[in-house]
Amino acid sequence: MKKFFDPIARVLLSLIFFISVLFILSNIVSTPSGYGNYQDMLGARGLPGIFAPLSILIQLVAGFTLIIGYKIKVTAYILAAYSFIWSIVYLLNAFSGQPHLLLMALQYLTITGGLFYMGVHPATGYSIDNLKK
Repeated sequence: MKKFFDPIARVLLSLIFFISVLFILSNIVSTPSGYGNYQDMLGARGLPGIFAPLSILIQLVAGFTLIIGYKIKVTAYILAAYSFIWSIVYLLNAFSGQPHLLLMALQYLTITGGLFYMGVHPATGYSIDNLKK
């Protein structure tokens, strides 16, 4: 059973990043000011707009590589760091007058924990990493 649950868990953890970046990219392409809107959203959370391309790149590449199971350990740690940064951003926003963002901070902390666990115990099920062994 473990060989089936490992890839399911890996894909489910990566979907939050991969699907959200697909929505971001769709909005950027379909809206004339889509990229500016994304930078404004980052700015509203306290991050400079320069983080927009980095955020898109991390979510797109790391989300996809985690789905296919390539370099699982490294990818899980990269996404865990990314999630942890977002949990801190949402936590700071929650304490500065936006308490509804506390739930987002807790969700990203939970995702961070799952990704740390995946980094420590890389999947042994269906993955490119497992095929290389």
